[in-house]
Amino acid sequence: MFIILRNVQFRLAWLSYTASGAATSITPVALTLYLLDTHGGIEVLGLVLGARTAGFVLGAILGVGIIDGYSRRNVLTLSSAIRGMAILASIVTFSFSVPLLCATILVAGLGEGIFRGAYQALIGEVVAEKERQQANALSTLSNRVLLVGSPTLAAILYASIGGSATLLATGLLWLGSAWLAKLLPNSRRVATTGSGKNPFSDFGGVLSEVARHRWFIAGLGALVVWLTLGFAVQQLTLPLISRDLLGVNGNTFLGVALGSYSLGAAAAAVWMAKWTPRRPGRVAFIGLSLYGLVPLALTIPAISPQWGIILVLLAYFLGGAGIEAFNIPWFSAVQREVAPDKLGRVFSFDFMVSYAIAPLGLILLPYALTAAGQTPVLLICGLMTVGVSLIVLVVPGALELADPLVKRGHDQYNSAINRKGQKPGGGETVDSC
Repeated sequence: MFIILRNVQFRLAWLSYTASGAATSITPVALTLYLLDTHGGIEVLGLVLGARTAGFVLGAILGVGIIDGYSRRNVLTLSSAIRGMAILASIVTFSFSVPLLCATILVAGLGEGIFRGAYQALIGEVVAEKERQQANALSTLSNRVLLVGSPTLAAILYASIGGSATLLATGLLWLGSAWLAKLLPNSRRVATTGSGKNPFSDFGGVLSEVARHRWFIAGLGALVVWLTLGFAVQQLTLPLISRDLLGVNGNTFLGVALGSYSLGAAAAAVWMAKWTPRRPGRVAFIGLSLYGLVPLALTIPAISPQWGIILVLLAYFLGGAGIEAFNIPWFSAVQREVAPDKLGRVFSFDFMVSYAIAPLGLILLPYALTAAGQTPVLLICGLMTVGVSLIVLVVPGALELADPLVKRGHDQYNSAINRKGQKPGGGETVDSC
Protein backbone atom coordinates (compact mmCIF):
# COMPACT_ATOMS: atom_id res chain seq x y z
CA MET A 1 0.00 0.00 0.00
CA PHE A 2 2.81 2.44 0.85
CA ILE A 3 4.56 1.89 -2.51
CA ILE A 4 2.04 4.32 -3.98
CA LEU A 5 3.92 7.10 -2.14
CA ARG A 6 6.65 6.86 -4.80
CA ASN A 7 4.25 8.88 -6.93
CA VAL A 8 5.48 12.42 -6.16
CA GLN A 9 2.22 14.20 -6.92
CA PHE A 10 0.17 11.78 -4.86
CA ARG A 11 2.68 11.90 -1.98
CA LEU A 12 2.53 15.69 -1.66
CA ALA A 13 -1.25 15.75 -1.97
CA TRP A 14 -1.50 12.94 0.59
CA LEU A 15 0.63 14.88 3.10
CA SER A 16 -1.57 17.94 2.59
CA TYR A 17 -4.68 15.80 2.99
CA THR A 18 -3.35 14.26 6.20
CA ALA A 19 -2.61 17.65 7.78
CA SER A 20 -6.06 18.79 6.70
CA GLY A 21 -7.66 15.67 8.18
CA ALA A 22 -6.08 16.25 11.57
CA ALA A 23 -7.41 19.81 11.68
CA THR A 24 -10.82 18.67 10.45
CA SER A 25 -11.12 16.11 13.25
CA ILE A 26 -10.07 18.50 16.02
CA THR A 27 -12.34 21.36 14.96
CA PRO A 28 -15.85 19.93 15.67
CA VAL A 29 -14.79 18.63 19.10
CA ALA A 30 -13.22 21.96 20.03
CA LEU A 31 -16.24 23.87 18.73
CA THR A 32 -18.68 21.63 20.59
CA LEU A 33 -16.93 21.92 23.94
CA TYR A 34 -16.30 25.66 23.56
CA LEU A 35 -19.90 26.36 22.56
CA LEU A 36 -21.40 24.30 25.39
CA ASP A 37 -19.25 26.16 27.92
CA THR A 38 -19.73 29.68 26.51
CA HIS A 39 -23.24 29.61 25.04
CA GLY A 40 -24.82 26.59 26.74
CA GLY A 41 -27.80 25.77 24.54
CA ILE A 42 -27.93 22.90 22.05
CA GLU A 43 -29.67 25.24 19.57
CA VAL A 44 -26.51 27.37 19.19
CA LEU A 45 -24.44 24.20 18.73
CA GLY A 46 -26.78 23.08 15.96
CA LEU A 47 -26.57 26.46 14.21
CA VAL A 48 -22.76 26.56 14.23
CA LEU A 49 -22.31 22.94 13.13
CA GLY A 50 -25.01 23.50 10.53
CA ALA A 51 -23.15 26.57 9.24
CA ARG A 52 -20.02 24.43 8.81
CA THR A 53 -21.96 21.88 6.76
CA ALA A 54 -23.72 24.63 4.77
CA GLY A 55 -20.32 26.08 3.92
CA PHE A 56 -19.17 22.66 2.76
CA VAL A 57 -22.18 22.46 0.45
CA LEU A 58 -21.48 25.94 -0.97
CA GLY A 59 -17.87 24.91 -1.61
CA ALA A 60 -19.07 21.79 -3.39
CA ILE A 61 -21.48 23.87 -5.51
CA LEU A 62 -18.62 26.15 -6.48
CA GLY A 63 -16.56 23.06 -7.29
CA VAL A 64 -19.26 21.77 -9.65
CA GLY A 65 -18.82 24.94 -11.67
CA ILE A 66 -15.06 25.47 -11.80
CA ILE A 67 -13.00 22.70 -10.23
CA ASP A 68 -11.97 20.94 -13.46
CA GLY A 69 -10.86 24.16 -15.13
CA TYR A 70 -7.93 24.96 -12.84
CA SER A 71 -4.71 23.40 -11.61
CA ARG A 72 -5.25 20.86 -8.84
CA ARG A 73 -2.35 22.48 -6.97
CA ASN A 74 -3.97 25.92 -6.96
CA VAL A 75 -7.36 24.57 -5.91
CA LEU A 76 -5.93 22.54 -3.01
CA THR A 77 -3.69 25.41 -1.85
CA LEU A 78 -6.40 28.05 -1.93
CA SER A 79 -9.02 25.90 -0.23
CA SER A 80 -6.74 25.00 2.70
CA ALA A 81 -5.62 28.62 3.10
CA ILE A 82 -9.26 29.72 3.22
CA ARG A 83 -10.01 27.25 6.02
CA GLY A 84 -6.98 28.25 8.05
CA MET A 85 -7.73 31.97 7.88
CA ALA A 86 -11.43 31.46 8.60
CA ILE A 87 -10.87 29.37 11.72
CA LEU A 88 -8.37 31.95 13.02
CA ALA A 89 -10.99 34.65 12.44
CA SER A 90 -13.57 32.58 14.37
CA ILE A 91 -11.49 32.96 17.54
CA VAL A 92 -12.10 36.72 17.47
CA THR A 93 -15.86 36.37 16.92
CA PHE A 94 -16.50 33.55 19.41
CA SER A 95 -17.22 35.55 22.54
CA PHE A 96 -19.43 38.35 21.24
CA SER A 97 -21.40 37.40 18.09
CA VAL A 98 -23.02 34.09 17.17
CA PRO A 99 -23.94 35.28 13.63
CA LEU A 100 -20.34 36.32 12.92
CA LEU A 101 -19.10 33.03 14.37
CA CYS A 102 -21.45 31.13 12.05
CA ALA A 103 -20.16 33.20 9.12
CA THR A 104 -16.51 32.34 9.81
CA ILE A 105 -17.29 28.66 10.31
CA LEU A 106 -19.31 28.71 7.07
CA VAL A 107 -16.26 30.05 5.20
CA ALA A 108 -14.11 27.31 6.73
CA GLY A 109 -16.63 24.73 5.53
CA LEU A 110 -16.56 26.28 2.05
CA GLY A 111 -12.83 25.61 1.80
CA GLU A 112 -13.37 22.02 2.88
CA GLY A 113 -16.02 21.46 0.20
CA ILE A 114 -13.64 22.60 -2.53
CA PHE A 115 -10.64 20.66 -1.17
CA ARG A 116 -12.27 17.24 -1.02
CA GLY A 117 -13.52 17.23 -4.59
CA ALA A 118 -10.14 18.36 -5.93
CA TYR A 119 -8.23 15.78 -3.88
CA GLN A 120 -10.36 12.82 -4.98
CA ALA A 121 -10.15 13.97 -8.60
CA LEU A 122 -6.35 14.25 -8.29
CA ILE A 123 -6.15 10.57 -7.30
CA GLY A 124 -8.15 9.61 -10.39
CA GLU A 125 -5.85 11.77 -12.51
CA VAL A 126 -2.34 10.81 -11.29
CA VAL A 127 -2.82 7.25 -9.95
CA ALA A 128 -3.21 4.21 -12.24
CA GLU A 129 -6.56 2.41 -12.01
CA LYS A 130 -5.10 -0.77 -10.49
CA GLU A 131 -3.57 1.30 -7.65
CA ARG A 132 -6.51 3.60 -6.91
CA GLN A 133 -8.11 1.43 -4.23
CA GLN A 134 -4.75 1.34 -2.44
CA ALA A 135 -4.38 5.12 -2.82
CA ASN A 136 -7.89 5.67 -1.44
CA ALA A 137 -7.22 3.21 1.39
CA LEU A 138 -3.94 4.92 2.29
CA SER A 139 -5.68 8.30 2.31
CA THR A 140 -8.23 6.89 4.72
CA LEU A 141 -5.65 5.06 6.84
CA SER A 142 -3.27 7.98 7.28
CA ASN A 143 -6.15 10.30 8.04
CA ARG A 144 -7.81 7.91 10.47
CA VAL A 145 -4.59 7.08 12.33
CA LEU A 146 -4.41 10.76 13.22
CA LEU A 147 -8.13 10.89 13.88
CA VAL A 148 -7.87 8.05 16.42
CA GLY A 149 -5.97 10.38 18.71
CA SER A 150 -7.26 13.74 17.51
CA PRO A 151 -10.64 13.77 19.32
CA THR A 152 -8.96 12.80 22.59
CA LEU A 153 -6.19 15.29 21.87
CA ALA A 154 -8.82 17.97 21.25
CA ALA A 155 -10.42 17.27 24.63
CA ILE A 156 -7.01 17.33 26.36
CA LEU A 157 -5.98 20.55 24.60
CA TYR A 158 -9.28 22.14 25.49
CA ALA A 159 -8.88 21.23 29.16
CA SER A 160 -5.23 22.36 29.19
CA ILE A 161 -5.02 25.50 27.07
CA GLY A 162 -8.64 26.47 26.38
CA GLY A 163 -10.85 26.75 23.34
CA SER A 164 -9.13 29.71 21.66
CA ALA A 165 -5.68 28.10 21.68
CA THR A 166 -7.12 24.80 20.41
CA LEU A 167 -8.77 26.56 17.47
CA LEU A 168 -5.49 28.40 16.81
CA ALA A 169 -3.74 25.01 16.47
CA THR A 170 -6.30 23.84 13.90
CA GLY A 171 -5.86 27.02 11.88
CA LEU A 172 -2.10 26.51 11.75
CA LEU A 173 -2.59 22.91 10.62
CA TRP A 174 -4.70 24.07 7.69
CA LEU A 175 -2.14 26.68 6.71
CA GLY A 176 0.45 23.89 6.77
CA SER A 177 -1.80 21.85 4.48
CA ALA A 178 -1.89 24.81 2.06
CA TRP A 179 1.92 25.04 2.05
CA LEU A 180 2.28 21.33 1.24
CA ALA A 181 -0.23 21.58 -1.60
CA LYS A 182 1.70 24.57 -2.97
CA LEU A 183 4.69 22.24 -3.53
CA LEU A 184 2.73 20.17 -6.08
CA PRO A 185 3.74 20.47 -9.76
CA ASN A 186 1.61 23.17 -11.36
CA SER A 187 0.22 21.27 -14.34
CA ARG A 188 -1.93 23.54 -16.48
CA ARG A 189 -5.41 22.20 -17.11
CA VAL A 190 -7.58 22.85 -20.12
CA ALA A 191 -10.77 24.54 -18.97
CA THR A 192 -13.71 22.18 -19.46
CA THR A 193 -16.37 24.12 -17.62
CA GLY A 194 -17.70 26.25 -20.42
CA SER A 195 -16.95 29.88 -21.07
CA GLY A 196 -14.95 31.95 -18.63
CA LYS A 197 -17.90 34.32 -18.20
CA ASN A 198 -20.18 31.55 -17.00
CA PRO A 199 -18.34 28.68 -15.29
CA PHE A 200 -21.63 26.87 -14.65
CA SER A 201 -22.58 26.70 -18.34
CA ASP A 202 -21.62 23.01 -18.51
CA PHE A 203 -23.64 22.06 -15.41
CA GLY A 204 -26.00 20.12 -17.66
CA GLY A 205 -23.08 17.99 -18.80
CA VAL A 206 -22.35 17.06 -15.19
CA LEU A 207 -26.00 16.13 -14.64
CA SER A 208 -25.96 14.05 -17.82
CA GLU A 209 -22.87 12.19 -16.62
CA VAL A 210 -24.44 11.53 -13.22
CA ALA A 211 -27.70 10.29 -14.80
CA ARG A 212 -25.79 7.52 -16.60
CA HIS A 213 -25.05 5.77 -13.27
CA ARG A 214 -28.14 4.60 -11.36
CA TRP A 215 -26.07 3.13 -8.51
CA PHE A 216 -24.53 6.58 -8.01
CA ILE A 217 -27.90 8.30 -7.70
CA ALA A 218 -29.22 5.68 -5.26
CA GLY A 219 -26.03 5.84 -3.22
CA LEU A 220 -26.36 9.60 -2.89
CA GLY A 221 -29.83 9.08 -1.46
CA ALA A 222 -28.46 6.74 1.19
CA LEU A 223 -25.70 9.22 2.02
CA VAL A 224 -28.28 11.98 2.52
CA VAL A 225 -30.15 9.84 5.06
CA TRP A 226 -26.91 8.92 6.84
CA LEU A 227 -25.76 12.55 7.13
CA THR A 228 -29.14 14.09 7.92
CA LEU A 229 -30.26 11.53 10.50
CA GLY A 230 -27.59 9.09 11.66
CA PHE A 231 -24.55 11.37 11.68
CA ALA A 232 -26.34 14.58 12.71
CA VAL A 233 -28.20 13.07 15.66
CA GLN A 234 -25.05 11.63 17.22
CA GLN A 235 -23.29 14.99 16.86
CA LEU A 236 -26.01 16.58 18.93
CA THR A 237 -26.60 13.87 21.53
CA LEU A 238 -23.20 12.31 22.23
CA PRO A 239 -21.82 15.38 24.11
CA LEU A 240 -24.94 15.57 26.29
CA ILE A 241 -25.07 11.82 26.95
CA SER A 242 -21.36 11.81 27.78
CA ARG A 243 -21.76 14.54 30.38
CA ASP A 244 -24.95 13.07 31.84
CA LEU A 245 -23.32 9.64 32.05
CA LEU A 246 -19.90 10.57 33.40
CA GLY A 247 -20.18 14.14 34.63
CA VAL A 248 -16.80 15.87 34.63
CA ASN A 249 -15.27 12.90 32.79
CA GLY A 250 -17.82 13.21 29.99
CA ASN A 251 -15.54 15.26 27.75
CA THR A 252 -12.92 12.52 27.88
CA PHE A 253 -15.51 9.85 27.01
CA LEU A 254 -16.64 11.94 24.04
CA GLY A 255 -13.07 11.92 22.75
CA VAL A 256 -12.70 8.17 23.37
CA ALA A 257 -15.94 7.41 21.51
CA LEU A 258 -14.88 9.42 18.47
CA GLY A 259 -11.44 7.85 18.69
CA SER A 260 -13.08 4.42 18.64
CA TYR A 261 -14.91 5.47 15.47
CA SER A 262 -11.61 6.43 13.84
CA LEU A 263 -9.94 3.22 15.01
CA GLY A 264 -12.67 1.19 13.28
CA ALA A 265 -12.20 3.27 10.13
CA ALA A 266 -8.43 2.66 10.18
CA ALA A 267 -8.95 -1.09 10.57
CA ALA A 268 -11.33 -1.11 7.60
CA ALA A 269 -8.84 0.89 5.50
CA VAL A 270 -6.11 -1.73 6.09
CA TRP A 271 -8.57 -4.48 5.22
CA MET A 272 -9.78 -2.80 2.02
CA ALA A 273 -6.20 -2.09 0.89
CA LYS A 274 -5.55 -5.84 0.79
CA TRP A 275 -8.90 -7.05 -0.54
CA THR A 276 -10.81 -6.11 -3.68
CA PRO A 277 -14.31 -7.60 -3.34
CA ARG A 278 -15.97 -9.16 -6.37
CA ARG A 279 -19.11 -7.16 -5.62
CA PRO A 280 -17.84 -3.96 -3.96
CA GLY A 281 -21.31 -2.43 -3.71
CA ARG A 282 -22.49 -5.17 -1.36
CA VAL A 283 -19.61 -4.41 1.01
CA ALA A 284 -20.12 -0.65 0.62
CA PHE A 285 -23.82 -0.44 1.42
CA ILE A 286 -23.79 -3.04 4.18
CA GLY A 287 -20.93 -1.03 5.66
CA LEU A 288 -22.95 2.18 5.45
CA SER A 289 -25.85 0.47 7.22
CA LEU A 290 -23.60 -0.35 10.19
CA TYR A 291 -23.52 3.33 11.12
CA GLY A 292 -27.16 3.00 12.15
CA LEU A 293 -25.89 1.11 15.19
CA VAL A 294 -24.47 4.37 16.57
CA PRO A 295 -27.76 6.18 17.32
CA LEU A 296 -29.31 2.86 18.39
CA ALA A 297 -26.50 2.30 20.92
CA LEU A 298 -26.87 5.84 22.26
CA THR A 299 -30.28 4.83 23.63
CA ILE A 300 -28.70 2.22 25.95
CA PRO A 301 -27.01 4.49 28.57
CA ALA A 302 -30.40 5.71 29.77
CA ILE A 303 -31.35 2.08 30.52
CA SER A 304 -28.02 0.64 31.67
CA PRO A 305 -25.12 3.09 32.10
CA GLN A 306 -22.52 0.33 32.54
CA TRP A 307 -23.53 -1.59 29.41
CA GLY A 308 -24.18 1.69 27.64
CA ILE A 309 -20.52 2.71 27.76
CA ILE A 310 -19.40 -0.61 26.23
CA LEU A 311 -22.07 -0.72 23.54
CA VAL A 312 -21.58 2.91 22.51
CA LEU A 313 -17.84 2.36 22.03
CA LEU A 314 -18.49 -0.85 20.07
CA ALA A 315 -21.09 0.86 17.89
CA TYR A 316 -18.73 3.72 17.09
CA PHE A 317 -15.99 1.22 16.16
CA LEU A 318 -18.35 -0.70 13.83
CA GLY A 319 -19.78 2.54 12.45
CA GLY A 320 -16.30 3.81 11.59
CA ALA A 321 -15.36 0.50 9.96
CA GLY A 322 -18.59 0.52 7.96
CA ILE A 323 -18.15 4.08 6.69
CA GLU A 324 -14.70 3.34 5.29
CA ALA A 325 -15.87 0.01 3.88
CA PHE A 326 -18.28 2.24 1.97
CA ASN A 327 -15.99 5.18 1.13
CA ILE A 328 -13.06 3.29 -0.40
CA PRO A 329 -15.07 1.25 -2.98
CA TRP A 330 -17.30 4.27 -3.63
CA PHE A 331 -14.43 6.66 -4.43
CA SER A 332 -12.65 4.00 -6.50
CA ALA A 333 -15.83 3.33 -8.50
CA VAL A 334 -16.40 7.02 -9.25
CA GLN A 335 -12.76 7.41 -10.34
CA ARG A 336 -13.20 4.36 -12.61
CA GLU A 337 -16.65 4.99 -14.09
CA VAL A 338 -16.87 8.76 -14.55
CA ALA A 339 -15.51 10.55 -17.62
CA PRO A 340 -12.09 12.06 -16.74
CA ASP A 341 -12.95 15.60 -17.89
CA LYS A 342 -15.91 15.66 -15.46
CA LEU A 343 -14.35 13.78 -12.54
CA GLY A 344 -13.66 16.73 -10.24
CA ARG A 345 -17.10 18.21 -10.81
CA VAL A 346 -18.88 14.88 -10.27
CA PHE A 347 -17.07 14.48 -6.94
CA SER A 348 -18.14 18.02 -6.06
CA PHE A 349 -21.70 17.13 -7.11
CA ASP A 350 -21.49 14.07 -4.85
CA PHE A 351 -20.50 16.18 -1.85
CA MET A 352 -22.94 18.95 -2.76
CA VAL A 353 -25.99 16.67 -2.87
CA SER A 354 -25.09 14.35 0.01
CA TYR A 355 -24.35 17.26 2.36
CA ALA A 356 -26.95 19.76 1.09
CA ILE A 357 -29.74 18.52 3.33
CA ALA A 358 -27.52 17.73 6.33
CA PRO A 359 -27.78 21.26 7.86
CA LEU A 360 -31.53 20.75 8.11
CA GLY A 361 -30.89 17.79 10.38
CA LEU A 362 -28.61 19.79 12.66
CA ILE A 363 -31.09 22.66 12.79
CA LEU A 364 -34.37 20.69 13.10
CA LEU A 365 -33.30 17.67 15.15
CA PRO A 366 -32.82 19.71 18.36
CA TYR A 367 -36.51 20.62 18.22
CA ALA A 368 -37.46 16.98 17.58
CA LEU A 369 -35.30 15.91 20.52
CA THR A 370 -37.04 18.47 22.73
CA ALA A 371 -40.55 17.61 21.56
CA ALA A 372 -40.42 13.80 21.23
CA GLY A 373 -37.60 12.91 23.57
CA GLN A 374 -34.09 11.65 22.99
CA THR A 375 -34.73 7.89 22.83
CA PRO A 376 -37.51 7.88 20.16
CA VAL A 377 -35.53 10.20 17.87
CA LEU A 378 -32.36 8.11 18.22
CA LEU A 379 -34.30 4.92 17.43
CA ILE A 380 -35.91 6.41 14.31
CA CYS A 381 -32.62 7.84 13.02
CA GLY A 382 -30.80 4.54 13.59
CA LEU A 383 -33.43 2.37 11.91
CA MET A 384 -33.73 4.73 8.93
CA THR A 385 -29.95 4.70 8.40
CA VAL A 386 -29.86 0.88 8.42
CA GLY A 387 -32.97 0.40 6.27
CA VAL A 388 -32.25 2.89 3.48
CA SER A 389 -28.65 1.69 3.08
CA LEU A 390 -29.77 -1.91 2.59
CA ILE A 391 -32.62 -1.01 0.22
CA VAL A 392 -30.09 0.51 -2.22
CA LEU A 393 -28.72 -3.00 -2.87
CA VAL A 394 -31.74 -3.79 -5.08
CA VAL A 395 -30.91 -0.94 -7.50
CA PRO A 396 -29.40 -2.17 -10.80
CA GLY A 397 -25.63 -1.86 -10.70
CA ALA A 398 -25.46 -1.27 -6.94
CA LEU A 399 -23.80 -4.61 -6.16
CA GLU A 400 -20.97 -3.97 -8.64
CA LEU A 401 -20.94 -0.14 -8.42
CA ALA A 402 -21.12 -0.19 -12.21
CA ASP A 403 -24.31 0.41 -14.14
CA PRO A 404 -25.25 -2.63 -16.34
CA LEU A 405 -26.15 -0.40 -19.30
CA VAL A 406 -22.81 1.40 -19.18
CA LYS A 407 -20.96 -1.89 -18.77
CA ARG A 408 -22.84 -3.35 -21.76
CA GLY A 409 -21.65 -0.41 -23.85
CA HIS A 410 -18.07 -1.15 -22.84
CA ASP A 411 -18.49 -4.84 -23.70
CA GLN A 412 -19.95 -4.05 -27.13
CA TYR A 413 -17.14 -1.60 -27.81
CA ASN A 414 -14.44 -4.10 -26.83
CA SER A 415 -16.16 -6.85 -28.83
CA ALA A 416 -16.21 -4.65 -31.93
CA ILE A 417 -12.50 -3.97 -31.56
CA ASN A 418 -11.77 -7.70 -31.24
CA ARG A 419 -13.86 -8.59 -34.32
CA LYS A 420 -12.71 -5.82 -36.63
CA GLY A 421 -9.27 -5.09 -35.25
CA GLN A 422 -10.19 -1.39 -35.13
CA LYS A 423 -12.40 1.03 -33.27
CA PRO A 424 -16.02 1.11 -34.40
CA GLY A 425 -17.20 3.96 -36.49
CA GLY A 426 -14.35 4.15 -38.99
CA GLY A 427 -11.61 4.57 -36.39
CA GLU A 428 -13.28 7.36 -34.42
CA THR A 429 -12.36 7.44 -30.78
CA VAL A 430 -15.12 6.39 -28.38
CA ASP A 431 -14.84 8.05 -24.99
CA SER A 432 -14.71 5.60 -22.12
CA CYS A 433 -16.37 6.18 -18.79
